[in-house]
Amino acid sequence: MIRQQPLTVEQRRESQRNYNLFNLINGLSYMCLGETVLILLAVRLGCPDYIVSALGAMLYFGYLLLPLGKIVTARTGAARSQSIFWIARNIAALLVAGSALVCISGFRTTAMGMLLTGAFFFYGFRAAGVVMSQPLIGNITTDADRGKVIGVSTGLFYVSCLVALVTISLLLKLSDSLGMLTGIIVVGALCGFTSSRFINRIDETEGIRNSARKPIAGEFRKVLRDRKLLRLLAAGFCVNLAVIMLIPISMLALKRGCGVSDTGALLFALGQFGASAAASFLSGKVANTIGPRKTMLYAYILMLGIGLLWLVAPANFSPVYMIMPFLLAGSMNLGTTNSVTHYFLQTVPEERRVASSMFIAVINGAGAGIAGMTVTGALLDLCAGFAPEGNPLYGYRIYFAVATVLLSVGIWVIARLRPLPLEKRKVKKSWDETI
Repeated sequence: MIRQQPLTVEQRRESQRNYNLFNLINGLSYMCLGETVLILLAVRLGCPDYIVSALGAMLYFGYLLLPLGKIVTARTGAARSQSIFWIARNIAALLVAGSALVCISGFRTTAMGMLLTGAFFFYGFRAAGVVMSQPLIGNITTDADRGKVIGVSTGLFYVSCLVALVTISLLLKLSDSLGMLTGIIVVGALCGFTSSRFINRIDETEGIRNSARKPIAGEFRKVLRDRKLLRLLAAGFCVNLAVIMLIPISMLALKRGCGVSDTGALLFALGQFGASAAASFLSGKVANTIGPRKTMLYAYILMLGIGLLWLVAPANFSPVYMIMPFLLAGSMNLGTTNSVTHYFLQTVPEERRVASSMFIAVINGAGAGIAGMTVTGALLDLCAGFAPEGNPLYGYRIYFAVATVLLSVGIWVIARLRPLPLEKRKVKKSWDETI
């Protein structure tokens, strides 16, 4: 509900509770619909590697639909807008589920087209819905509790992801079939419809709606003159590109390079989401101690370790070793993305958050999605040619080696971010303050 006056302490507390409930239920939904299940479905449908890599990039490519979020927010407010797009998002998920039925009917090419189209709208409506999520979080929190709220809400999301993932693993163990995967997606869509009710109950001030009504061109010009924001834009682009090029391809390499079953792959995803949950609860405390900039930098460096671990992976499959890149993927992905959000909210004034959030999301979302989809698809195609017959993992090793070298430029880009003022980090000045 849009309030004419600043939110009271009780209204902020109740809004935070609804936001946490939304994330809790949405985690159940997302695990049934997200990239892990999509990749398993794509492999089951016999999609080539470049289609699978395109699915991994759709999370960001879908930001092309982001401007719809501003239009609806200008009419209904941020919370109501996200609720509307969440319903549309889960309708798109049903289109993904329908691709399995079409494939069974013998129209495999049409099924792949439906899968990509459904994934695009699934992530596109998500982008339109969450475009105002950063301003909304800023609206229902204060500087004192913002880091905690971000960490706890994201942590609840990943805890529920773990619960859903365990359940999905048990179901696939009972019936490792295309029909079971399809049923899981349908259940996830139903959970998504339920979660939209809680985001719709959040109170907000009219500031977000008023900001969304402003002509965006003039606001974008202000953004382009803000050097600090442009540096954050470049850092976020590198983070998203690393996620696209390393994390979905890890699951692909596990399935096709190591020959792991769907149930086995989900157990590795379980480790990834478990690491995400733990990192989310800790990221707020870490960022408050050393600052979101350093948290982002250190997490990004460790994320590049995913590629190195794949490069030196043993020839004989070792479950203990292979869980390591997935633990890094889960924890460091959360460390970087939470830090980007934290840095954004602490550096951008409330009246400029709508335009800045849109600008960053389009460039870092659609831009990184297009770049990641193009580079990843081309690299996978090229590296597959070097793999000797009977050893498909070798081609993925080459891919990860090249990808890690390319992504290492991001270390320099993130390091150029300016440290937050002391009062924004809650720590005393240290000897490496300017690092």
